[in-house]
Amino acid sequence: MNRRHLAARQAPPGPWPWTDDTEMACSVHAAVGERGTVDTFDLTHAFARRHDFDRGYGPAANRLLRLIREGGDAVRLASELFDGQGSYGNGAAMRVAPLGAAYAADPAAVVGPAAATAVITHTHPQAVDGAIAVAVAAAYAVRARTEDLGGGPAGFLGLVGGLTPRGVVRDAIVEAARLLDAGADADSVARLLGNGSRVSALDTVPFALWAAARHLDDYPTAIWETVSVGGDVDTTAAIVGGIVSARTGTDGIPAAWLAAREPLPDWAVPAPGGVTGPAGRRPIELPRPLPVPDGQCWTDADWQRIRTGGSHRDWVAQTAEGVIHLHHSGTGHELLAVRVQPTRGGWRPVSAAYEAHPGRFDGDPAALAGRLLADL
Repeated sequence: MNRRHLAARQAPPGPWPWTDDTEMACSVHAAVGERGTVDTFDLTHAFARRHDFDRGYGPAANRLLRLIREGGDAVRLASELFDGQGSYGNGAAMRVAPLGAAYAADPAAVVGPAAATAVITHTHPQAVDGAIAVAVAAAYAVRARTEDLGGGPAGFLGLVGGLTPRGVVRDAIVEAARLLDAGADADSVARLLGNGSRVSALDTVPFALWAAARHLDDYPTAIWETVSVGGDVDTTAAIVGGIVSARTGTDGIPAAWLAAREPLPDWAVPAPGGVTGPAGRRPIELPRPLPVPDGQCWTDADWQRIRTGGSHRDWVAQTAEGVIHLHHSGTGHELLAVRVQPTRGGWRPVSAAYEAHPGRFDGDPAALAGRLLADL
């Protein structure tokens, strides 16, 4: 039935359920919306805790996210995949467009954050480079709304390739630009560059960038041409759709398509700036380790409340990269930093450091920690 609709370029009847690509992209969008940037600790555990087995994740991703959710070491687990080489799949690229769109003012600035989001699950350089390329493309696509980037579709890929690290992914992007200039058709390009059927970044990203650059102003045509070549179509279409919609906005997506799509989860669009880090406050100057109380554990609801911060009596709590930073509300000095880790059913403190500088704090650190942690 879907093949018949595809041949006629006629959308199939709804509803259209979304897959793992969308679920993870929604987590990236939510992370950027909350903080204006990405906190990799938060994003790692958002991926794991929102993981829906039935959305079409691959076997390695299913196992990885389950083990992280159960309290496993996320960095170690990702680096150990595929006999220690890390995953070179297309999963990091498929979800990163919302991050890139937030960096339109400075596409070069998204390279580091895109790499940081990639290695949560995909540590192989090809996977990381694929994610960087897609993020950069989304950033430039937003700029193309108001700025003539010059050079046409091939020039667009030239900009993307210029910010993609040296390697086979960048080489394939250069080839994609050449094929645009040569006027190659989609089937020919897919045969040369791949269509995602190998589920690798190298086999997926260059073709998706070619399709997005070719139809940057035409969302429906970009999607139809992308899926027409087969392969890992939910992923290639997710990448192309993410880049092209960064240029067109949702107005470029057919209203009937939006109506047919399964509704996105409510958490995908959080209140902007709802989570703030400790930037601008005074970090601990003389840190000293401090034992954490036994038995302390917070529920998911507690952790969300802690993440959103706010003032508590005479101190302010903020989080960054899995650390709760507790600052005196008057001086702004950080008095206590507590690192947390997930556990089954909640979150627990695993280490702490206090301010030992007597000019900032000269009391009993254990009493301080007990009082502040109790207030959390």
